[in-house]
Amino acid sequence: MIARRTIAFLLIALPMACAAQLLSAPALDSVRTYRSLEQALKEPDKVYRLDLSGRKLKEVPEALRQLKNLNALDLGRNKLRSVPEWIGDFAHMQELRIASNRLEQFPEAICRMTHLKRLDLGRNRLTGIPACMGDLKELVSLDLWSNDLADFPDELEGMQALRFLDLRAIMFEQPEMDRIQELLPRAKVSFSPPCNCGM
Repeated sequence: MIARRTIAFLLIALPMACAAQLLSAPALDSVRTYRSLEQALKEPDKVYRLDLSGRKLKEVPEALRQLKNLNALDLGRNKLRSVPEWIGDFAHMQELRIASNRLEQFPEAICRMTHLKRLDLGRNRLTGIPACMGDLKELVSLDLWSNDLADFPDELEGMQALRFLDLRAIMFEQPEMDRIQELLPRAKVSFSPPCNCGM
């Protein structure tokens, strides 16, 4: 009888343990931050937060794909010109920082990260935002500071949870600033003073 109970417990508990990849906000704030990919790969199932900022990376390491539980990733202050399509396979990603790189194309694979809450792509060379960003229903904070953005599709109004949007150091005329604020009425949008670009 005890053996049957133990087996029944394991049949219930094991799938739950395997599925426990998406951490709550307090849990994510309290987990260890790995700062070495080599160390992270020694215990990949324990890695929820990884900081590879400032490593002069020219491409995203393929080995990251082994970190199935990754909830937060910092690739800021590197030399990345692109982000691989497989980055979108991190189904439990909640925080992604790729600021201060050399990205020109917005990585559309990010749109598959449905649990994403914070995205920092500031200080790159992005020229537009894809319409699929409107699918990020849990996104709370979006930093696009100091890019070359010109295109803001209407679909962005789908980001209903968005509360902070940083668009400073991007030249907008006042009508475009008004349109962006109307698309995202719940968000605090930070702009630099408007330009008189047409004058």
